[in-house]
Amino acid sequence: MKPKILVTEALGPEGLAYLKEHAELTAYDMLPADQLPELMGEFDAVIIRSAHRITRDLIVNRPRLKVVARAGAGVDNVDLDACTELGIAVVNAPGANAIAAAEHTFGLLLAVMRNIRLGDLHVRSGGWDRQAHLGEELHGRRIGIIGLGRVGRNVARLAHGFRMEVFAYDPYITEDIFQANGAIRKDSLESLLEVSDILTIHTPKSGPHLDEALLRQLPQGAFALNVARGGLYDEDAVVRLLEDHHLAGFGCDVFPKEPPNPQARLFQLPRVVVTPHLGGSTHEALANVGVMTATGVIETLAGITPPNLVNVPIPPLEVPELTALDRVCRALGQVFSQLNPTFGSRLILTPGRQVPAEALPWIRQNLIAGVLQNRVDERVNAVNALIKAEEHGLTLTVDDNPKAPQSLSLNLSWDGQPESQAEFAWQQNGSSGLYLRRINDISFDLAWPDIALVTRHQDTPGVVGQIGTLLGEFGVNIGNLHLGRRTLGGEAIMVMALDTPPSEALRKALLSIPGIAAVYWFD
Repeated sequence: MKPKILVTEALGPEGLAYLKEHAELTAYDMLPADQLPELMGEFDAVIIRSAHRITRDLIVNRPRLKVVARAGAGVDNVDLDACTELGIAVVNAPGANAIAAAEHTFGLLLAVMRNIRLGDLHVRSGGWDRQAHLGEELHGRRIGIIGLGRVGRNVARLAHGFRMEVFAYDPYITEDIFQANGAIRKDSLESLLEVSDILTIHTPKSGPHLDEALLRQLPQGAFALNVARGGLYDEDAVVRLLEDHHLAGFGCDVFPKEPPNPQARLFQLPRVVVTPHLGGSTHEALANVGVMTATGVIETLAGITPPNLVNVPIPPLEVPELTALDRVCRALGQVFSQLNPTFGSRLILTPGRQVPAEALPWIRQNLIAGVLQNRVDERVNAVNALIKAEEHGLTLTVDDNPKAPQSLSLNLSWDGQPESQAEFAWQQNGSSGLYLRRINDISFDLAWPDIALVTRHQDTPGVVGQIGTLLGEFGVNIGNLHLGRRTLGGEAIMVMALDTPPSEALRKALLSIPGIAAVYWFD
């Protein structure tokens, strides 16, 4: 059964086509905001842009809702805390409109510095005073960029095309990113402002607030731009600095309240150019945003971790490596949870030495969710795993064991119960794949199948034969099987790769065979 998805605003044909291929879609060019509450409970996912807000009141008591998506870079209009608490994944589209926003930044800058808006109005009114509308060149100017993320980096590249000198301030970005984008690093906001003939900011809403004291550190006659978030500049301060000619001009695409008051003093000043939040809006950007958002939603609903999931600490890995670790976590969580029904209070995770350290917070949440989701009645997933773990008194400790294998592997056990160990690894040796290394401290070395049937049974003659016979009677073919045991005549575990999923009737029939303690399957 396909999931149901609601799109509240125009998303673009490419994104809508992808959603229609994978889901039942209800899409609006602009859903009236007052109609959203009555629809929220009918869908598995809701996609918004800028005109709607997802609040706690909208998402509580909506058991069907699994994903909220914002078709854009920010999630300022989504209650992240409420979504996380309720296990609702939040998806966005970071960087999909980075080129559009960077280009718009220079569009505003050129319009202000070259008096394009004033010149246009002058000619339309019958004038032709060229001297009165002389502008200034970008060539050779020093541009200061606050925030060297995706948009900031594109601004730096475009600035080099105008032969500008590029400076940037971003305490969260490594030196190699500065070097790769030809930006001279400034270690403080103040030191950046002092050298910036042109100032532009590209940070989230949590970025620095540029008040009058800071802006007066810009050189006399500087220009300033905001194509990021409304409220990052103190607009009253900008007005004062323009009126006393400390600032020569201002270009602005975003405002604290949108639409802004058209009578605002800022709009009455001559060298101010404003646009209605167009920075990330081009046909190309809307297509990119739509596809990235749609893909993230569909992958999340399918149980796959997309790189644009917001309220889970997604590690900065390449997609193939992220996908591999995601598959390891899902398999390990499922197998460990089912084969260790006795609930402990402290999990021990031992990662292989090749597992990236930056991935461990995300792995931790994934595994906690895998262990809890079949043991509690409420929704548990990687989004709210830490909250639910605290509620149920569960902890997970990462054991940085120097003797851990040199592999991309994860070993999970209950503290003080070595026999509970389960371990999976990802190998890339010509043909990439997921491998089972250990179940209940019994060693294996097998490629994990798409459909796996696992039995725990007594290691006595005839049990394996009876299992094979019974599967044949039910018309289920065994692709291959692997046996493991601790001691002769003790507990044994058999893992079978099946061509088709087993039925509940087959599981019950297997449990009736003398010597079989438990039967599990995974697909």
